[in-house]
Amino acid sequence: MRIYLAGCSYQPWEKLNFYNFYRLDSYLAARSLKSFVPSRFKDFILDSGIFSYLNGKDATSVDWEQYVHNYAEFVKFHKIRNYVEIDIDRFYGLDVVESLRAKLEKQVGWPCMPVWHMNRGYDKWLEICRDYKYICFGAFLTDHLKEKNFPKVARFIRDARKQGCKVHGLGFTCQKWLDKLHFYSVDSSSWTAGVRYGGTFFRFTGRSVEALQKPAGSKILDMKKLAFHSFKEWVKFSRYADRHL
Repeated sequence: MRIYLAGCSYQPWEKLNFYNFYRLDSYLAARSLKSFVPSRFKDFILDSGIFSYLNGKDATSVDWEQYVHNYAEFVKFHKIRNYVEIDIDRFYGLDVVESLRAKLEKQVGWPCMPVWHMNRGYDKWLEICRDYKYICFGAFLTDHLKEKNFPKVARFIRDARKQGCKVHGLGFTCQKWLDKLHFYSVDSSSWTAGVRYGGTFFRFTGRSVEALQKPAGSKILDMKKLAFHSFKEWVKFSRYADRHL
């Protein structure tokens, strides 16, 4: 299984001059970077940035036709093979999403990665499994899929494999489920938790990563060093997952 590290906290790989890991970045973040060379990474997925609109940004103020145009030009310019569709189902419905998908792919020149959400229904899952080689299961973060329903996801993955289709689990690195749900790839920004929340750091155990809390009353003296440490521990885990998950 490939584990793509998402999130932009301090970008420690730039300081370390190290790019030998799987990386997922958001279009909204990537377009503002001074230096953006996705081909440096072991492999790269570009997310469309829609998650930001599901968490505070005003989607109704966006000219989505123009957004598609700009996104497509960015993908083409950087020759990004794996890029995620503009899944604004929640705001405008699936018909609009599929129309934007067609325009996006026509402008880019190669297929995107469609994102299945629960509102689309199982028939639409089977459809994209048949029509695409690499797709996203997007129910964990945006649809708030409950853990009691995680076992059902195995069926989705099996149906995709029957069609020769790879599945990416968006925003999913739940440790106790990674070896049960055999995604081709997943991504997570969990490695940035220490910087975001101030008290968490990670340690690779040899088979997983565990989150540890700083001792009560202690202070984090250097947040950048904390980010470097967590990043390196998650890279170790990603290498383990490559071989064993």
